[in-house]
Formats: sequence, structure tokens, C-alpha cells
Amino acid sequence: MYETSFNSRSVLYNLEPIGLGTGLVESLSSYLIRVAYEHNILVGDLFNKMIFPQMNKNYLVRSSTYGGNRFYEGSKTINGFMENAIELSRIMEGLTSRDDLYNLTLYKLKDFIPLRNLLNDSLVWCPDCISIWEKNEKVIYYPLIWHLKPVRICKEHNRFLIDRCPVCNRTIDILRREMIPGCCPNCSSTLSNDINQRLNLVEMDWEIFVYENLEDLIKINPNKIDTQRFKYSFLIKLNLINEEYFENNVASFSRYLNTPKSTLRYWLNGQNFPCLDNILRICFKLNKKILDFLLESQELNGNIFQINDKQVINNKKKHTRKPLNYDVIKKKLIELSTTETPISMNYAAKIIGRDRRVLYRNFPELCKGISKRYNDYVKEMSERRIMRLEEQIMQAFNELTNEGIYPSRRKIEKRLGMNGVLREKVLQDYWKVLLRQSGFEEKKRRKYNIDESK
Repeated sequence: MYETSFNSRSVLYNLEPIGLGTGLVESLSSYLIRVAYEHNILVGDLFNKMIFPQMNKNYLVRSSTYGGNRFYEGSKTINGFMENAIELSRIMEGLTSRDDLYNLTLYKLKDFIPLRNLLNDSLVWCPDCISIWEKNEKVIYYPLIWHLKPVRICKEHNRFLIDRCPVCNRTIDILRREMIPGCCPNCSSTLSNDINQRLNLVEMDWEIFVYENLEDLIKINPNKIDTQRFKYSFLIKLNLINEEYFENNVASFSRYLNTPKSTLRYWLNGQNFPCLDNILRICFKLNKKILDFLLESQELNGNIFQINDKQVINNKKKHTRKPLNYDVIKKKLIELSTTETPISMNYAAKIIGRDRRVLYRNFPELCKGISKRYNDYVKEMSERRIMRLEEQIMQAFNELTNEGIYPSRRKIEKRLGMNGVLREKVLQDYWKVLLRQSGFEEKKRRKYNIDESK
């Protein structure tokens, strides 16, 4: 007779990660946010009640009891390959009865990619992706590739990723106690708001090269590739190139790569290893994909790196600044000053491909106009947000009053489903005005027997 084993049941839903085996696989931090959302609990409760007790770290137990943000402030490494990423993957696999959550981190690249300059400090996202997922009622998530610092674009929508909420203009932590997929935890607005930051032709080749190469790395099957030999293979190739094409002239090779001579010498001697951004720049300069560079045989066949004497000779010339095309840049600035959704000068400078200070120095009035328009837009969006929240607070206030319930701060926040919203001073002041206007004096407070501060 077939006997069912109830011991194999998972504590949490066996939620399948999105994009397994693809370059858009979900990140572990995103998976944690989604698991909390699917169980209708806060991310903080998921950690305090189910995860922290299994991590056997006193400071995390104290954090769950008394508060503190030490864990959340360092949460970017959750998606890397450090101890906390490995431990969290293991714990969540136990809670969900899955065995594939390590694929949501960079664990399989730990023997090849250095940690420095690898991960973003805060969340970045593509508003077009989130908007399409919202419209098609698909699950909203944050792919692992968005967390890699060298990645600045969404290849699908030919645009830059953004790192600030267009409504409140604040950055978003990788993980917070209260997070909902696709929403800003600071102002509760959707992250599908667009600021029209598209790629230009100057940047396109480099940004797409970075994206496609890192997409390939994320899709690597560690069972089919010996990642432990990646570093060795990479350094061997660098030395072979230096020997065959540059006749062991480190100075000439360093000029070609636009890398300090001492840094390149450390790489060639195996005393140091390039960070991910430098690996990408080396491969881009040599016109090779990372995987091709690493997996091909150690022999250099012909001009596989497309290096020729003319390129090396030209690289010896003294570096000169790229001249400004005033008419083209002025025309672009005028165009950017009239976009449907205002953009910041930082984004304008990225689109044009010139330093913001250079643009201010040569086109001060146009730059000031773009900056003022963006600041006015942010201020207007902030005011609209406050007005919207005040309307919601008034509605919740009236509903509670009509039900004979004292409209305390916590009661209103619970009714709105927005914990902490009344901690914002302007909204707290508005709530106090409503209390005064409604005649909630000391006698009425005693009648309801509730402290106003709660």
C-alpha cells in the first residue's frame, strides 16, 4: 500500500523562482520579498520568526527583538557568494523544500569573479519591465543581473536602469522589513513610473556587450564547466597576448588596454586579479566574449583578438580629450529639456555621453533649465503624493470615527495597510489637525480609553 509521508511537507510554499536557467533568473533577495508577499506577511516577520532563529547569530536575535538595521544595510551581499548568501539559500531551501535556490546567487562564480565592485549598494530596475508585468498581470520580480554593478541597461527595452524612485527621488535598499514587489518602500508608489532614459548610439555597443556577457555568465552550468580554472585560464591568455602581440612590452600593452602599467603587471604575475568591470573592459578591447576568452584553447590562432600593429602604434599617441561638438550637444540638450517626463542633469549627461561638469561649463543656461525643470517635477510629484495620502488618511479617519473606533495613528496605518506612514511629519501633522477638527479632546480620549500616541 502507498503511504504518504507528511514529514516532507514544506513550512513555506514551494514557490518556484522565476527564470531558472536563464540570464534573467530571479535574485535571492527578490525571492525572499516574493515569499513574504505570497504569505501575506512582512519581510521583517519572515526573517524574525523563521530565518534568524536558524542562523545562530546573537546580533540577529537581538535585532529581531529590539530592532536595528545592521543586517538589512548589508543585504546586497545576499545575492553574492559570501557566507550569508550560502546560509540564506540553505535555510530557504529547508523552509520551501527546494534544492535550487543557490542558483539565485552568484555562488557558482565564486572561484572566478572577485567580490570588489561586483554588487550594487541599492536597488536598480527597469520601469518598462515592471510596467509590462503589471499590465499583463505577471509576477513582478528583480532579476539577479540587475544587481551587478557593471550592468546599467535593460537590453529588452534599450534603456538605462534607474536607481531612484521617480516620485520621491530616494534610493531603495536591496532588502527592507516592509517591501512589496514593484513598489517603492519609501513612498508606496509603483516602480513602473518612467523617466525616458534611453540609450544613445555612443554607449550602445559597450552597454550591450556588458549585458550579454554577464547574461552568459549567469546562465553557466557549473556541472559542465570547471569554473575553478577560469582565473588560471584568463591570466594565461593575458600573458600569451602580451608575449605574442606586444613582445612582452608591458607599457605598450597597458596603453592599449588603457590600464595603469603597475596594475597590468600585477595581473600578468598573478599577484592580483581584475575585478568584473576590468575583465569586461579587457574583453571588450580585445573583441572577445568572456566565455570564448576563457574556454578556447590556450593557443592564439591568427588574429583572434583582432589586434594589429596599427592599433598598437596608434595607442602610443598621447591621449587627447574628445572634442565637443557644440551644435550637436546643444541640440540634444534642447531636446532633453522638453521631454514629456523631465529628467535630471545626471541622466542627461549619461545620455549625451559627456561629463555633467563639462556640460554645465559650456552650456550653463540649458543645464540649469533642465535641472530646475526636473527639481520642479520631483517637487510636484511629492506634493501630489502627499495630497493622495492625505485623502486616504481622511477616509480612514472618517471610517474609524463612524465605527466608534478612536482614529489613532496605528489604527489608521492598519486600515490603510501602510505601516509607518504617519511617521512622516507632514502627514502626522495632518492627522493631528483632523483630531482637533473632530473635537477629540481629553474627555473623549478617556471615553475611548486609548492613548493618542499609539
